[in-house]
Amino acid sequence: DRLLWACDLNFVRGEDSCVRAQWAARPLVWQAYPQAEEAHHDKLEALLAIYTDGLDPLAAQTVRDAWRRWNGVPGAPDMAACWAGWRTHRNGLSTHAADWQARLAAQPELTETLAEFVENKRPDAV
Repeated sequence: DRLLWACDLNFVRGEDSCVRAQWAARPLVWQAYPQAEEAHHDKLEALLAIYTDGLDPLAAQTVRDAWRRWNGVPGAPDMAACWAGWRTHRNGLSTHAADWQARLAAQPELTETLAEFVENKRPDAV
């Protein structure tokens, strides 16, 4: 984790590393583990949709382009173009990463949320 905190930009692979990188509050490029029928592209798009929500549109496109290129999504711009966009938006992306981590930290605990879910579904179970 200290290595993630020390970097201005983290390239991470896999879901666990992606979570740790988000907690580091630094911009990141995530590579999902390849899955059959390119199911990892769906995971990638799902996370991109929520991670880039509220981000400046051009900066959001920069993140989408870089993540897609890094994951081999057909039609993504070449990495030189992605890197140029990243350099242009690096300050906003750094701020966004810190804001994103703060939003994650503000969410209720998972156990609390699960207990509430069960209670709402089956009031007699708790």
